[in-house]
Parts: sequence; structure tokens; C-alpha cells
Amino acid sequence: MKDQIDVAVRRSPKYSVFMGLGAILGVLVAGVLTLLVDPEAMPTGYTVAKGAGLLLLILAVGGLFLGGLLAVILDWLGRRKARKYRVDAEIDMVDDPKEIARRRIAEANGEDPDASVTSDDTSAGETLGGNRSDNDSADDEPRNGSSSTGV
Repeated sequence: MKDQIDVAVRRSPKYSVFMGLGAILGVLVAGVLTLLVDPEAMPTGYTVAKGAGLLLLILAVGGLFLGGLLAVILDWLGRRKARKYRVDAEIDMVDDPKEIARRRIAEANGEDPDASVTSDDTSAGETLGGNRSDNDSADDEPRNGSSSTGV
């Protein structure tokens, strides 16, 4: 079945990139703030390293959150600016995955996908699918063409 459908095309931000850049920016800000801290101004029991670790943790997580929030806002703005197009579409109304695969293989080979299935395809499918019983296979001749001995 051929039909036309409406699609919306828009730009969408990569959330992982925005969140990663936010975390990196948080780490950089924590590093700068650590350099500005006077070691004598630290409370008793705290060192500059402990303060730097706490700043790294808080600002990296905060930057991660703010980067994700910025990506969500940009995504929302991008949805408002989406362009709508009408395109031709081919819709397969087939539910059987084997039939879909058969049609795609036929199209790839340049054959007509709507051609009927031959009897050779069905007998090979039954053999490969294991639908034959053990008694049926005993009556058949061997594949190499020699006659069976019946032993």
C-alpha cells in the first residue's frame, strides 16, 4: 500500500554531550575555586584537598544537572521550530516476520516481492524447520545419490 504521511523534521540535542560538558565545566569551576582558597582560612580538621573534593563532587553533579536541563530546554525549543513535510511512504501490512524477511530479500535480489512462493521453497522450509517426522526421513534416499542398504 502506498500512501503519503506527514513527518516533522527537527534538530535534537545530544543529552550526553550537554551533561558531560556541564560536568566538565563544574570540575573546572571547582579547580579555580580551590586555587583561590587560603589554607589558613580553612576550619580545623579540614584540608584543602578535602575542600577540593567536596567542591568537585557538588559542582560536577550540579554541572551535570544544569547541562541536562539546558538540553531539555533546547529540545523543547526545537520541537516548536519543527518543519513539517508530506512524504511518500510504503506501508507493509504484514505481521509475519518471515514474510517481511522474504520480501526484503526478494527486493534486494531485484526480484518481485509479490511473486508467489514456489513449492521448492516450501519443501526446503519444511526440511529446515524440522516439521518432518523421523519415520519420513528413514524412507528417503540418502542425499549423495547412492541407494540405501536398508540395514
